[in-house]
Amino acid sequence: MTPDFDLIFDWLQRNWIETTGAILTLIFLYLEVTRKWTMWLVGIASGLFYVYINYSEQLYAMMGLRSYDVLVSLYGLYCWRFVRSKKGEELPFSFIKLKTAATLTVIGVVIYVALSWFVLHFTDAPNPFSEGGQPTLFFIEILTVTLSILAVWMAARKIVESWYLWMIVNPCSIVIYLIKGMYPSTILYLVYALFSIVGYIQWRKTALK
Repeated sequence: MTPDFDLIFDWLQRNWIETTGAILTLIFLYLEVTRKWTMWLVGIASGLFYVYINYSEQLYAMMGLRSYDVLVSLYGLYCWRFVRSKKGEELPFSFIKLKTAATLTVIGVVIYVALSWFVLHFTDAPNPFSEGGQPTLFFIEILTVTLSILAVWMAARKIVESWYLWMIVNPCSIVIYLIKGMYPSTILYLVYALFSIVGYIQWRKTALK
């Protein structure tokens, strides 16, 4: 069966923003797994694309997350390029400390509750509790955003366990974008889910050196 290239071209024309955002995010993933500081430059670009993409789909929590991603990418760029230890070495890859894990858990609960309240009361996102609403989608979106906020900060600090959070975030993102019919983003997060394991292994090896 010969592919209909006119149909494919027409689809790409209508979805070029999402497709470009997905491609940039895949490049970001490769650079993240291979531990290259340039990942943060690509992260800024992909984040800006997804701010618009999520806004257009009324995924306001996800839009807020991408706005946060852009800011933390600037912080990550600073940490990976300019922060030095007392010995003048680059910020090392490391495992999370118990105190940091406890603090992030509390922060995560606060973010989840606050974000749920904000989206319900201050945006025009569909009410998940109204007739025909999608409460499961709503709570998955909030969970995804909350864990992503923590994971991006941990990645900026080169904390290996950030990949544990991505292993939860990526399947949740697949569900969200699949329900919304956003197929380039669905494929993107399928790849992300697979590479989360690779990323964890690579970062762990580096931290153990």
